[in-house]
Amino acid sequence: MSTIQDLLEKELQAKIHTSLQPYMSSIQDRALERIDAVISDIVDQKLKNFSFPEQSIDARFIDTSKLTLSRENISDFGNTDGIEDLATKVQLTVMDSCVVVEDQVIAKTIQADTLIVKDVATDQDWYANLKQDILTNIPTPDKPKDWSFKIAEMDARIDVNAKRSGQLNELEVSGEAMLSDVLYTTPGNKRVGINTMEPSDALTVWDQEAEVVIGKHASQEGYIGTRRRQDLNIGANNNVGIKVKSDGNVSIDKLELMGRIISQSKTTPGHAAKTGDIVLNSNPAVGSYIGWVCLDGLKWSGFGKIE
Repeated sequence: MSTIQDLLEKELQAKIHTSLQPYMSSIQDRALERIDAVISDIVDQKLKNFSFPEQSIDARFIDTSKLTLSRENISDFGNTDGIEDLATKVQLTVMDSCVVVEDQVIAKTIQADTLIVKDVATDQDWYANLKQDILTNIPTPDKPKDWSFKIAEMDARIDVNAKRSGQLNELEVSGEAMLSDVLYTTPGNKRVGINTMEPSDALTVWDQEAEVVIGKHASQEGYIGTRRRQDLNIGANNNVGIKVKSDGNVSIDKLELMGRIISQSKTTPGHAAKTGDIVLNSNPAVGSYIGWVCLDGLKWSGFGKIE
């Protein structure tokens, strides 16, 4: 603009210098105004029809901080080579730590280093096809790997999910297991613990501070009892019939032997009993009897006089 203005000023000054000198200032102002208007119109027209040549502007000089694009301004949004978007809401979210898929994933092949499954579909046809695919695609070198245990484990997990609201008909666990924080098993030492993870015998049951075990005592000998300094009670209907004390002594308050009831008393019995029942004297003395035997009903007779 400055070059055109200089040329015009020189030309005008040459032609009207002598005759229009007094009016030069006014003429120059009007000429400048006219030139500005013409140039402005020309620039506007050029900008409307101007297209920048390819790579004519370095991207570093373009301020994109406030640049936004909406899907309405992009024709064929979401449909590019290899991608077709038919969703009506967000279905795929890509983050630095993971990719989130909101709904079902359908694929011919899925390959992963680690697969974590919370729920397994129970469709039997689907599972049968999956099992067949696994068996078909297992490599078969000279010594093929046995995958049957993996299939059995998958069977068990599917059964668990299918029967989650009911009861299990079968449960097979090949490794260490803990059920309800109560029953513990481990294949290493072939032992079962209840309320303990360190069973000392084939079966070990802890109830607070008391321990009861079932296992082997010696060759060809089994054992039911305790491994600690504790008494063992054996009874029925919450009544103790036999007490095995920690020192090995056995206490029986009332014993039935070959149909005969053997009990004890300080004095001659006065209750009715069956013929042959025996009552031992718990307070023996010289001149008294070791015990009494029932002859019939209320009839008792002493035996084994102490001299």
